[in-house]
Amino acid sequence: MTGTYDELVDAWKRESHSAELQPLRQGFFKELSSYIRRLREAQRNLDPKSLKAVVMDEEMSRIDQLLAQLLSRRLDKLWSQPRTVQTVEIESVERQAREELSRILTGYEQMKQDLMQGHEPPRSRSSNGKLTLVRFERDVPSIIGVDLKTHGPFRKEDVATLPRENAGSLVQQGAAVEIRAPDQDNG
Repeated sequence: MTGTYDELVDAWKRESHSAELQPLRQGFFKELSSYIRRLREAQRNLDPKSLKAVVMDEEMSRIDQLLAQLLSRRLDKLWSQPRTVQTVEIESVERQAREELSRILTGYEQMKQDLMQGHEPPRSRSSNGKLTLVRFERDVPSIIGVDLKTHGPFRKEDVATLPRENAGSLVQQGAAVEIRAPDQDNG
């Protein structure tokens, strides 16, 4: 086990035991992804029955669980208070997620107000974005997206932004449902 693994365990513990979003060292996600990539590459070069391969498989399994739980917990916190001022510095990828969540929540609240006043919410422009927000209906292993990036693995109820083509395929398979902002067209 390495310092990166220990840092992941520490981050998971702090996030699990606190109601507030916990600070992470800048570059934490980048370093962690690099560490995971190196582990996966090293695993490919081992005899799957060797002791080292078994130990690495167990470490990867624990990393997958810890990282999924850490990100899920952080997303829950970002979702529950997306527009509040955060005193914790977050990385750009989480800042972008918070902004998207805030936009969705604002649109949903506007739709609620319109409905409460007896107004039909407007059906406006279709999204021209290349990414789609989805919620997973079942566990899905990692996939290689059309953007050639690895996405996942995902657990049931996880929320993720994926390339539109990949999201559409997962929706068609019944593995995920698209989350649409109220201002998005249903067509």
